[in-house]
Amino acid sequence: MLSSSNFRIRASAELAEIRNEILDLATDRDVYWKVQREVIQRNARLLTAHNAFFDMMNDSYAHATASRVRRLIDRDYRVISLRRLIEALGDYPDLLSGKMSVENLKEDLAKLDRTCEKVKGYVDQFVAHHERNSSALVPTHQELNEAVDALIETFRKYYAVINSADIEVVVDYLEEPLSIFRFPWIEDGT
Repeated sequence: MLSSSNFRIRASAELAEIRNEILDLATDRDVYWKVQREVIQRNARLLTAHNAFFDMMNDSYAHATASRVRRLIDRDYRVISLRRLIEALGDYPDLLSGKMSVENLKEDLAKLDRTCEKVKGYVDQFVAHHERNSSALVPTHQELNEAVDALIETFRKYYAVINSADIEVVVDYLEEPLSIFRFPWIEDGT
């Protein structure tokens, strides 16, 4: 077992990687819903269109989001995941001292498991492995959003515990993501 100071160093490095996953989740969600609200919902022709591109876009978003959620709550000891990091932190109660109890940590893990359970089951039985007799239900957008929100909240909490600093998950763009829709995609004559 690592010393507390070595665990904190490793955990801080893992949190930097987890931060990237969390930021990707938040960014993808923001772009997806911007397209839904500001492009599709505002265009009567798009609202009534049933198109393979929309099916692909919706499936891609749902599968990518669900897969990232699944990765962040993975229990496998060989992987970097938010859940594994929090679970390992329980072995270092001195790092929790004055911030929370091991019992609080266990409650947070249970809450994360409950919130992400349907998403995990869907990925395990349908996205990663297409089981013949899958019993997993497809998570709704609300359930995906709740899982993403729970991961962001939990990440921020444990980032503060380990690094003694707050962190915001801020979605920021170098250029407006919807600017690509301001010109025709198919040029006349092609």
